[in-house]
Amino acid sequence: MSLLLFLGCSSDGSPEEVQDTTPHLNASDSLALVKIYSTIGPWYEEWNLNDITTWNGMTVALDETTNELRVTGLEVYNGYGLHGQIPAEIGQLTELRTLVLAGGVLNGMIPKEIGNLVNLETLALDGKGLTGGIPESIGNLEKLRRLTITNTSLSDTIPESIGKLVSLEKLFLFDNRLTGNIPKGLANLSGLKRAVFNNNQLTGSFPVEILKGNTNLRFSFWNNNITELPFEVWSDDFEGTPPDLQGNRLSGIVPEWVFRTKKWQEDGIMCTRGQQEGYGYENVNYED
Repeated sequence: MSLLLFLGCSSDGSPEEVQDTTPHLNASDSLALVKIYSTIGPWYEEWNLNDITTWNGMTVALDETTNELRVTGLEVYNGYGLHGQIPAEIGQLTELRTLVLAGGVLNGMIPKEIGNLVNLETLALDGKGLTGGIPESIGNLEKLRRLTITNTSLSDTIPESIGKLVSLEKLFLFDNRLTGNIPKGLANLSGLKRAVFNNNQLTGSFPVEILKGNTNLRFSFWNNNITELPFEVWSDDFEGTPPDLQGNRLSGIVPEWVFRTKKWQEDGIMCTRGQQEGYGYENVNYED
């Protein structure tokens, strides 16, 4: 990537070669960006591939060790021309801290190579055409602080590896078609401050272990197909906060002791009302 410039002359009058120390974009990053742009771009204004100053949507930072510019951010919002399938080459941008590809008509699978982005702190993907599932490799992103995957057609289960995202503070997986049980690995995410899974097709019993150890967090699971919430969460001695499960498939009979707890008095109806048609606790008056 370095260039040799002829600046001045030697003592015998011949040109002196002086190495250009101006930082240049890392070669691997450059090739990956060209592939990404040609596959799912253009976005905003078109790039001139011979002029890096026209490469909008990206942020770079200097690696002082190699004297190279590395891509640390790739952010495209509100569509702006995004289309096609995210290529595997996205995994070559190993110094990315922020990756946002939102809107447009992205389609196909999320590439497993996204798990190579081990320095990533923010990941946001949005696009109705995205299908399949969240790749298991997502668990490699242990520095991730915010994960947003919304408004897609993802229909597989949520991988247990999501429990390896120990730095995660915000988790938004709403308006998809995600299925299966809620991963118990979420119990490992003690730093979570907000978590929303509304409008999916998640099923089964709610795993109460994910509530423990994070008493200030309420999980929101509106409009899924969850069938059971263990009543122990309503005990005033239980350390976690009951999840918000409006619009699910809870049914059966609430034990009398539950109605006497402070938690039920404060949150009972908020967390259980509006169940799907044909469901709901038999001894709860949802009109109160």
